[in-house]
Amino acid sequence: MDHKQSVITSLNHESVFPLPRDIFEGWMWPNITNQLMRRLKAEDYENLLVKLGASCRWVTPHYIGPALPPGAKDRVASPHTTHSLNGAIWGLTPGVREHGLKSSGHPLGQASTLRDIMSYSGPSPDWFDYAGMVKAASSYKDFFVVAGGFSPLFYLIADLRGMEQTLVDVIDHPDWMEALVGKILDFYMGYFSRIARQGKGTIDAIVFGDDFSSQLNMLLSPAHWRYYFKQAWAELFDIAREYGYWILFHSCGSVYPVISDLVEIGLNVLYPIQPKAKNMELSFLRTQFGDQLSFYGGVDVQELVSFGNPHDVQAEVSRLEQLFSQPGGLILSTSHVLMDDFPEENILAVYGKN
Repeated sequence: MDHKQSVITSLNHESVFPLPRDIFEGWMWPNITNQLMRRLKAEDYENLLVKLGASCRWVTPHYIGPALPPGAKDRVASPHTTHSLNGAIWGLTPGVREHGLKSSGHPLGQASTLRDIMSYSGPSPDWFDYAGMVKAASSYKDFFVVAGGFSPLFYLIADLRGMEQTLVDVIDHPDWMEALVGKILDFYMGYFSRIARQGKGTIDAIVFGDDFSSQLNMLLSPAHWRYYFKQAWAELFDIAREYGYWILFHSCGSVYPVISDLVEIGLNVLYPIQPKAKNMELSFLRTQFGDQLSFYGGVDVQELVSFGNPHDVQAEVSRLEQLFSQPGGLILSTSHVLMDDFPEENILAVYGKN
């Protein structure tokens, strides 16, 4: 079977061996990309993905909207992304966001009334090239094509307001939180509706995502997450489901307290599955959710790929192969993006290329 059918077979919880593999979200940091291309004698990045056996291809609409401030550059390194959905298009300070470091500018940090919140203008879904995305996807007929991107609600609100103020607002200003969720949701509904309509027949899955958890727990209570965000995600998932797409959702850390909620509103595939986070090891999750949910990721980068050795990486990959080959339910990948300082040999071990 080809890569697309291998992924679909696994996501349907049917036996498949070897398990489909992927490069996390279809990209890796620049230096390790160049190292692996030299090592595997890859002609270009697509050829590198082929040599590593990546079963998925990730596409996203490129930004074609109004000129952004001089020097505006989001903290994305992905070859299939130009501007993130939670970056400069929302007025976050250009060039400041650097993989979680420093500040994003918090343009609504000083807002003190609901009117301040409501008067803030966001992006338009018309600022993106959906036809170009479909054209790119059409060249990947043998692969499982994923479209969309990290599309945060809580995380974006924390960037706009500041994390501390956002957590205060969760308790003290529910009307402000609801207004921000509504404003962001309006943009996402337009954006993902366009992806869903134009990608039908070419794209296999739509990916959404939000980060709201730490290594040990969620940053806000499950009850507050349900109150502010669950219905919004249900509406977005409904767009994908209406057109027959698989639904992927990215959320780092310990999201276990609300996984059942995500399943309830239609989630098919949860990732990245950070096994060092509380209650997020794949064998545990499989016992909890069985064939209700599939997973993507699961090969630890916090310790194993970054500090382990190829033998240990191979052993973990073999364990996951045995755990999920019957009856499926996993796209095997790392638990986050491949970074420049990861040992080459360990990366190659994930993909059976030692």
